[in-house]
Amino acid sequence: MHRVSEEWRSYQERGSGFWIRVVFWLGRCLGRPLTRLMLWPIVSYFVLTGRDARQASRDYLRRVLDRPVRRGDIWRHLHVFASTILDRLYFYTDDQGVFDVCVQGAELFDSITRSGRGALLLSAHLGSFDAMRGAAQQREDNLSLRVLMDLSHGAALNAALRSVNPALLDLVIDSSQASTELGLAIRDAIEEGCVVGLMADRVNSPQEKTVTVEFFGESVRVPATPWLLAAVLRVPVLLGICTFEGGRRYQVNFECLHPGGQAIGSRQRMAFAQQQAQAYMARVEHYARRSPYNWFNFYRYWSDEAQV
Repeated sequence: MHRVSEEWRSYQERGSGFWIRVVFWLGRCLGRPLTRLMLWPIVSYFVLTGRDARQASRDYLRRVLDRPVRRGDIWRHLHVFASTILDRLYFYTDDQGVFDVCVQGAELFDSITRSGRGALLLSAHLGSFDAMRGAAQQREDNLSLRVLMDLSHGAALNAALRSVNPALLDLVIDSSQASTELGLAIRDAIEEGCVVGLMADRVNSPQEKTVTVEFFGESVRVPATPWLLAAVLRVPVLLGICTFEGGRRYQVNFECLHPGGQAIGSRQRMAFAQQQAQAYMARVEHYARRSPYNWFNFYRYWSDEAQV
C-alpha cells in the first residue's frame, strides 16, 4: 500500500527539524545569496550519506526522466528541495519581494470570494506549498486561506513557524484530530468563506479511505477524503502547484478540478472520489514532468514494502 510509515515520518521529522533550523539561521545571518552557496556542501553531504533519500530520488527520476539517472541528477533534485526549504523563511515572513513569482489562474478565486463560501485547494509535495500560499494571499480581496497540517508530527515545522511568524499558526487546521472534529472544522472554515488548502498525494494513516490511481504508469493509492468532503459539502476544488524554476523564479498554476454545486449520492461518492483523484494525479504528473526536480516525496512512493 502507498502509505507513509510511522518510522519514515519519525525519521523525516528528526532530520528536517535540524536542517530547517540550520538553513533558517544561515538565511537570517547571511542572507539568501550567500546561504544558497552554503547549500552546495549541505546537499553534497546528503547525496553522499543519505541512502534512503538517494534511492527514493533515483526511483522517481528514472520514471520522470525516461533515461538512466546520473548522480548529478540526484544532487540537483536534493538541491532544489533544499532551495525551497531556504525560501520558506522568506515566504513565512511575507518577504516575497526577493522573488519573481509568475501566477496563472488566480482569477479562479474571483467567483469563490463573490459567493461567500469557500473551497478546497489541493496541492501536492511538488514544489513549494508556501510560495503557492503566498501567491493566493497576495490578492487585493484579502482571500482567507486555512491550511491543513498534522501538528502531531510537525514539531520542527511548528517551531520554525513560531520563530519567524507565529501568526501563521492561526491559519492551521490540525489534521491529526479525530475525523468528525476535522470534518466539522473544515466545514466551518468553508462556511466562513475560507479556502482550505491541503496535500492530497500521501496516505498518512492505515485508517484513511483511499482510492487506486495510475501515476507514471503504475498504480498508487491516494487519499479519498478530499473528494468525499467535496461531495458532501458541494464545494469547488482547485489545484494549486508552485514549482521552483531556479534563481529567484517560482511558477504558480491554479486550475479548477471540480466546480462543485452538484449533489452526489452516498453510493456514488467513492466512484466520484476515484475519478477525481485520478484527474488530480494526472495533473500532478503533468507538472512533475514539466519541472521534474520539484518532487519532494523522499521515500519509495511506488514501493509496498517501504511503506507498511
